[in-house]
Parts: sequence; C-alpha cells; structure tokens
Amino acid sequence: MINLIRADLRRVLRRPTLYIFAGLMLLFAILGGLSSDAMEMMNIEKNDTAYLVAIMASVPILITLYGDDFRSGSMITVIGRGVSRTKLLVAKLITSSILLFGFYVLAFIEFYVFHTFLLNAYYSPKQTALTVLMIFLGWFRNVALFAFASILMYALWNVAAGIVTILGLIAFLRILLMAVNKEGTIYYLTTDGMIDKGYSAVMTGNFPYQFIIVVVYVTAFIVIGSLFFKRKELDL
Repeated sequence: MINLIRADLRRVLRRPTLYIFAGLMLLFAILGGLSSDAMEMMNIEKNDTAYLVAIMASVPILITLYGDDFRSGSMITVIGRGVSRTKLLVAKLITSSILLFGFYVLAFIEFYVFHTFLLNAYYSPKQTALTVLMIFLGWFRNVALFAFASILMYALWNVAAGIVTILGLIAFLRILLMAVNKEGTIYYLTTDGMIDKGYSAVMTGNFPYQFIIVVVYVTAFIVIGSLFFKRKELDL
C-alpha cells in the first residue's frame, strides 16, 4: 500500500493543475476579505476554510488522482497484478488525505503568517490554537466527504460523480441543512453536524466524542465503497 501511495503522490505532484488551484485558492482568500481585527479575521477564515479551501482542494485532487486513473485504466492494471480493490480504495483515500492536508497547511500559512505580518491582526495564543483547530476540522470534514464520494465514484466508475457529490455537499446541501435544520436532528446526523458539535464540545471543555462517530462514519463509507467496488465489473 505504501508503494501505491508513493507512486500516486509522485505522479500527482508533477501535475500543474494542483498548483494552479492552490494559487487561485490563496488569491481568492485574499480578495474575499481582509480585516485588521483578529476576531473578524477568524470569522472570515472560518468561512474560507469551510467553502473556498474545501472546493479549491477537492477539485484538482479528484481530477489528478482519480480522473487520470479512471480514464487511463491504470487502476485496472494494478488490480490485475494482484492488489485487492479494498487496498486500492484505502490507498487512494490516504493519498487524498495527504494532498488535502497540504492544501489546508497552505491555507493556515496564508491565514496566519500573511495576515499577521501584513495586517497586524495578531492572534492571542488561544486564538492561534482555535485557528489550528479550525484548519484541522476543515481537513477532517473534507476527508469524510471524499470517503462518502468514493462510494459513488467506484459504483459508477466515474470521477464526475465524485466531483458532483462533493461540490453538491459543500456548496448546496451543507448550506441548505444549516439554514433549515441547524437546530434540528437532521443536520447533526451528518458528518458536518457531528464535527460542529465536536467543536462546540471542545469550546465548552467537554470531550468531543462526536469526532469518534465521524471516524465510524468514514469507516462505514470505506466498507460500503469497497463493496460496490468489488461488485463492479471491470475489464482486466
């Protein structure tokens, strides 16, 4: 599995698409709003993390990591050499998580270093810790979305299904659920809702058991995606 991850990372990191989207992400974050007030800046960064970074990180990773393999059939070749489909699915998800982590680290550098030194929006130690937690949870949300989207990608053998799923969840369903059911039960049954509840638990000094539930969700997504993948007829 390690060799699969290394090979994918070497291949994807050579693609300019990844760096173009990373540059656009930083540019849009700057143009989206700046404030010399640290608390106001944190609110701007929270929205950027939830939507801008998630979208700008997800699209190039899906295109370069999954899209190329689906079109070229290289995954079929790997399976033909004896690699199990479950192992391949998990390796792809780990690689996605690593690449996503890179985008969120870059966002943190832009949010914290750039804004601190250019805008003098100095953060207190507590605000710095909250910013780190915000970035981590943004990455955690995105990994969960990738795990869920993999179900449709492998079932339909189409990366477009993953792109539509993730963009739909980020840009439409999340906003809709938060607008109409944020205080109800539906939103808090989703991975997003669980992570929000976990964040609130951390803020109030309670144990964020909701994060464990999200891990269980992700594991279930992997199992379901693997079942669909195994049932998919491929020309090996």
